Amino acid sequence: SSGSKSLHVQKHMAAPHVKYGKGTDQELDKLDEDNAKPTSGGENGQPAGVPPQTSDEPSQATLLIGVSLYFFCSSTLLVINKVAMYLVPDAPFILFCQFLASFLAVRGLMFAQPDMDIEELKWSKVRPFALACFVFYLCLLSNTQALKSVNVETVIVARSCSPLAVVFIERLALKRDLPTWQGLVMLAVIAMGAIVYVVTDQGFKIDGYFWLIFYFIFIVIEMVYVRYIVETVPMSTWTRVYYNNTLSIPMALASALVTGHSAALTEVQWGLPAIGAVLLSCVVGIAISYAGFNLRKLLSATSFTVVGVVCKIFTVLINDVIWTQHSNGIGHLGLFVCIAAGFVYEKVKKPGSNLCA
Repeated sequence: SSGSKSLHVQKHMAAPHVKYGKGTDQELDKLDEDNAKPTSGGENGQPAGVPPQTSDEPSQATLLIGVSLYFFCSSTLLVINKVAMYLVPDAPFILFCQFLASFLAVRGLMFAQPDMDIEELKWSKVRPFALACFVFYLCLLSNTQALKSVNVETVIVARSCSPLAVVFIERLALKRDLPTWQGLVMLAVIAMGAIVYVVTDQGFKIDGYFWLIFYFIFIVIEMVYVRYIVETVPMSTWTRVYYNNTLSIPMALASALVTGHSAALTEVQWGLPAIGAVLLSCVVGIAISYAGFNLRKLLSATSFTVVGVVCKIFTVLINDVIWTQHSNGIGHLGLFVCIAAGFVYEKVKKPGSNLCA
């Protein structure tokens, strides 16, 4: 997500989350933490007794290509999924296509590069990972269903509000420290921005907000529970991507069976626009996985966060340009308050944090 919630990107788009055909936010958090740890030797470090070599800094061309690829994928994915749901209003079908495309892409990597650290499915790891994958799927399903009825901006606001619940659940369940007082202030600002948006939302639909509430609940659970899985079930990032998408395929099929019918098979008039939208959502969902992990290696966590914020803004601008299904001016103001406060929160939430760092 594909789910694009879709292989997964990263944490601020949301991927948000969202997130189709990608790894989870917690996998990317873990990647940041691992990259920040000093190494004393081995694959990623300098062996003891060997003089240090010049650091392999990425060239400006490499940075430009990496930022451009991620920027394109991240800023367009949510809009593409919205268009796909508009033309093919069948969330299980779209998610199935995205999961299958991601599965085939990873299998292709395994075939092309047998030495890559991608594990086959093992029951010892499928068993603890299955619940995390189920939460991952419910997050994507509710996100995609919500896109059928609500604006792209509404999903971004819901995603931006997730820290409001995550910080307290992590405190209760994982015994993590609460944010600094500056972080708590920024959480209050996020809440105020969300209230402004909801009050002025001209596209308010009960069924859309019903799915949006489920999306909020599941993304909060995913952020907390999947972090626990990442820390306790050892596997590489690409292995988690493979597990997520492979195990989600039967869940998408089961969702279609539960609903009793498939709009994609019985109601949709398949033409070039519908086929193109679904295929594009699959391609961008796959691409954002590589782009997200690649950019995480090229940039610091702070720089990556800045790029994510800019992508959200451009997502809103693209959605404004292509059609009329977007929020009004005051709604945009509430949205940008959420985005800005979320960015500041990430900078000041931990003790000793510096906004200008």
